[in-house]
Amino acid sequence: GVRTCALPIFLQLELEQALRDAPADSPAQQTYSSLLEEIQRLKAILDKLLLLSLADSGRMSLQRTPVDLGRILADILEDGAALAPQLHFHLTLEPKVTVSADAVLLEQALQNLVGNAIKYNRGNGEVRVTLAARNGVACVQVANTGPGIAPEDQGRVFERFFRGDRARTRDATTGVGLGLSLSREILRAHGGDLALTESKPDHTVFAATLPIEPPAAT
Repeated sequence: GVRTCALPIFLQLELEQALRDAPADSPAQQTYSSLLEEIQRLKAILDKLLLLSLADSGRMSLQRTPVDLGRILADILEDGAALAPQLHFHLTLEPKVTVSADAVLLEQALQNLVGNAIKYNRGNGEVRVTLAARNGVACVQVANTGPGIAPEDQGRVFERFFRGDRARTRDATTGVGLGLSLSREILRAHGGDLALTESKPDHTVFAATLPIEPPAAT
């Protein structure tokens, strides 16, 4: 329980100290750096599993505030462009779309979507994100120019720990198949949803929906 969840944090602190103490450019420093990266990856997996377990039991706690969806998406794409300068990013926003949401969890859900669009893409490809609002519902579409999801896998993309064959053969791709499942649970906890709306060679689209916060009384 608590001891298991605290272990990666304890190891991270120990490795960070060892990394600071190690001689610069030494084999020890390289080893500590690699171990620290693996511990951080393990901690991220445990965090996702904890959130999924809370969702399963209906105990995912939301700290709701008015959230500007356009601002969150702009920040996510700015970070994505810095991490993947070889890709072309396009953002189309309907202005002033506000939802009542837990900003931290919602950002995590949308980051997962954009992160997938970056990872499962071709060289010099595109990531297109659009935000629209219709009939009290905000819709965020995330599209990319990756290889597509095989038809037999499309019904399984939200299964936990599922990774399609194309994902498993990509050396540069990391992850254990929890991101999409967690994103959908976060959106559903907000009264929204996440769906794969289209996938074919060179074009895949996911759509996230959220109820729009009604305007404040004046």
